[in-house]
Amino acid sequence: MQEREAYLMSQKKEKDKAMDSVQQQLAQDISRQEAERAEMERVRMELVLEEQEERERQREMAELERQIRQRIEMQSTHAQQMHYKALRMQAEKEEEEEFRKQMLAKFAEDDRIEQMNAQKRRMKQQEHARAVEKLMEDRRAQYAREREAEVNQREEEARLEEFRKRIIEEERQKLLQQHAKKLIGFLPRGVIRDEQDLELLGPEFQQAYSQRQIDPYDETTWETK
Repeated sequence: MQEREAYLMSQKKEKDKAMDSVQQQLAQDISRQEAERAEMERVRMELVLEEQEERERQREMAELERQIRQRIEMQSTHAQQMHYKALRMQAEKEEEEEFRKQMLAKFAEDDRIEQMNAQKRRMKQQEHARAVEKLMEDRRAQYAREREAEVNQREEEARLEEFRKRIIEEERQKLLQQHAKKLIGFLPRGVIRDEQDLELLGPEFQQAYSQRQIDPYDETTWETK
């Protein structure tokens, strides 16, 4: 009887021990699975944040590049306007000379100078020259008024262009101050133009580039290596 009780007790202990082992294993499995899920969620959130930051960097870079392109286009437009002005002035000069020849020829034809004697012909030619010169002076006065109006317009355009440049430069500096530190290694070439830009961004920005061993004045090192 005692042996049977001892046997049953031993069996119960073995069973309890096995049950404890199973429960411990289950607890470990559940804990490991929870840890794995937590790690996967952490990694997923990091990827989401990195993607958001990358999109923001790309947006900021695109905006900086757009403003730089706009400034370059404005400068190019001004150069084209000056070129067209020079061409127009040359065309006006040629047109004026052609007008002079045509008017002299017309007056000569109207008065039939070739049929006059030398003195009358000379006097008539002088008269024609004075008449043509008067016409030319009138044309020059008209051109002068037009050019004055054009100069006034150009000056106004220049003032507006200077104002736009100043606004663009102020916005560029604001964007640099706000976002340049986050874009270290991603800035497009030419965004940091000179020492003044570096001073504007402060010692922390310069230190970051120093740690990356990047020369801020070398345009070939602005992109991520």
